Amino acid sequence: MGIEANKQKILGWVEAVNRGDEQAILGMTTADFLFKTMARRPEWLGYNWNRQQFAAAPIAQSTLLEKPIHLDVVSLVAEDNRVVLEMKTDAMLKNGKRYDNAYSLIFELNSEGKFTEAREYSCSALVVECFGEFNPNNPQASKAAVGN
Repeated sequence: MGIEANKQKILGWVEAVNRGDEQAILGMTTADFLFKTMARRPEWLGYNWNRQQFAAAPIAQSTLLEKPIHLDVVSLVAEDNRVVLEMKTDAMLKNGKRYDNAYSLIFELNSEGKFTEAREYSCSALVVECFGEFNPNNPQASKAAVGN
């Protein structure tokens, strides 16, 4: 696929996240897809999620927010099969904390335009402060859950 088509695939992912469409996100990934956060500390924040966890995360995270997660694109840069997405979000958690993070995600795509890997860079201190350890299979175990 070409660079512009790859950029459109990433914008499609942002749209799927913003509408909470887990099935669409799954359809954008390969069977062996890997999502990695590049945080160094704390160690538990160095997530290595499979495609199911990656697709489930936006909806799971939204259960902890006043309104569903909304990603705003800042910029896209692409070369060959790699697209770098800069984005931000600003949300209030149900526990009263403000989650206003900035991200860069590096997506690797195969020749069919499916995501093979994504690496996320963001403010890990803010993630820890707002959510604590987060598991898309059990978001209520997060310290962001009301009552935790």
